[in-house]
Amino acid sequence: MIQFGYGGGFGWGGSCGALVGSGAAVQMVSKEKKDWVRIGQILFRWYESTKLPTEISNRYASNHQFLVPKYKSDKILPQSVSHSIFCHVSVGRWCETSGYASGSPERSERCARIAGDVVAKAVELLNLNLRGALPEAASKVTLSPYTAGCRTCHYKGKNYEQGQFERGFLECESCHKDMRPHISGTKLQTAFGTPIDTWAKFLTGAAVGGIGVHLITKLARGEHEES
Repeated sequence: MIQFGYGGGFGWGGSCGALVGSGAAVQMVSKEKKDWVRIGQILFRWYESTKLPTEISNRYASNHQFLVPKYKSDKILPQSVSHSIFCHVSVGRWCETSGYASGSPERSERCARIAGDVVAKAVELLNLNLRGALPEAASKVTLSPYTAGCRTCHYKGKNYEQGQFERGFLECESCHKDMRPHISGTKLQTAFGTPIDTWAKFLTGAAVGGIGVHLITKLARGEHEES
């Protein structure tokens, strides 16, 4: 039933397949929705912010302690933090960190180990919840400082013109590195009624102009060192 989750969903690079499978299992064995939602949210945040594969997973593979007939690799593999639940981002960041190609046996082994890591974490959370020992603080979804800044304007709401067209808990910077929507074609306005992109263009122009004036002044003074 859950095999479609491979490669982030039919190889599409969406949510990591390990989260898809574990999330489904958590829901099936939990009595109430509030429980599986709480556990699932903690699990997703853990995946997003943890160095994977874990040291335990690396050790198990190196010692051939996983109950599988064949390994893609038994090396101790590099770890990386994905800052995302997406297969596409998670794999890409790991490849950048490790230097291994996405089609390498090491990358395949990395994802296999992560599947074990996610299942183990899901079981740990389920057991904590059954004992009534799931930390209350852990179940509160916190946002990264950068994302919290974005969400002051962009959140689930009813006013599109004010930027209320986003939802969820993902780290914004996992995809929106340069925030280009704020520089081109945006309809959002400042508190003074001026389009944000107008201010962005003005400030960019001012910065470039300031640099130019600075360089001209240095040249006029005979300062020719590299800047």
